[in-house]
Amino acid sequence: MSKTQQRIKEAFIYLIHTKGFERLTISDITQYAHINRSTFYAHYQDKFDLIHQYEQKFLTALRDIISNRLAAAMVAPNNGPETMVTYDAVRKMLDYIAADFDLVKALISPGGDPQVVNEMKKMLREIIDADLYQVKGNTKMTTVIPDNYAHEIVVGDIVNIVTFWLSQDNPDSPEAVAEIIMKTRFMSPYQLLGIPQ
Repeated sequence: MSKTQQRIKEAFIYLIHTKGFERLTISDITQYAHINRSTFYAHYQDKFDLIHQYEQKFLTALRDIISNRLAAAMVAPNNGPETMVTYDAVRKMLDYIAADFDLVKALISPGGDPQVVNEMKKMLREIIDADLYQVKGNTKMTTVIPDNYAHEIVVGDIVNIVTFWLSQDNPDSPEAVAEIIMKTRFMSPYQLLGIPQ
């Protein structure tokens, strides 16, 4: 990334939090980044192209990191979640987010693009389904509740933990959040509430 693109990115992050994407303008970005409009347009067509490029890079990287790697995490540990080793794909996903924490936080913030969270959920569902098929030959989850609800619970919980982490002023380390995600995959609601079964 060039110095100019870095300055544009820093301006974008600041302006998302102060004005929101809908209200920010190219003039806002160029003034904050201390560049002229032609310099901005040498890299991006408009503000929609700018956010689209950031989102596509983020989502593509996440897909590459976790595709075909979640299957190993679908096997419950023998001695309970406390003895579980954090699955590598989850750690890599969180490490990637942590490396560009401020940008990802801006993208999923109320002033950013709510579609990013939906795209993350859609992508995770596709990857989980592919890995479920690899593990058990079909994409069906539990028969106790409708399949679409089971999928939403699994995918939604992972995305909710990540978005909660991104919303924190003093966020935990990627390692700590990865461990939380992995432990909660194998804990019942009673265990999460601290109620003996």
